[in-house]
Amino acid sequence: MGRTISLHKMHMNKGFTLIEILVSLVVLAIGMLGLSRITITAINVNAANERRTIASTLMQDRMESIKQSGYSGATNASTTENYGYVPNYSAYKRVTTIALNTPVTNMKTVTVAVFWDHDKHSLSATTILAQ
Repeated sequence: MGRTISLHKMHMNKGFTLIEILVSLVVLAIGMLGLSRITITAINVNAANERRTIASTLMQDRMESIKQSGYSGATNASTTENYGYVPNYSAYKRVTTIALNTPVTNMKTVTVAVFWDHDKHSLSATTILAQ
């Protein structure tokens, strides 16, 4: 008879209670909230990296065109392509500065800076051209 009672008790303990299911759902929901925060952060970082990559490409493009024109083609000027005027990239501003006889005679220092988010972020590079 003792054996029958133990089998009967085992039969009664099948499955999960409503409280156990609710607790597991709360734990699962907390985990999913954490994953959603990580996903949002990853999306924001990806967007920021995309903007930096575009700025870097615009900067490098301008720098290469100046290098290609050579020492004589690089005039002593400061040019600004304001927001809306950079071809295909209206969210960016590109400023090019060429200084004569810097750092020494017969050399020009070329600086290209790219700005975005209304000057909140920038990226710049400098090179020297010699005669």
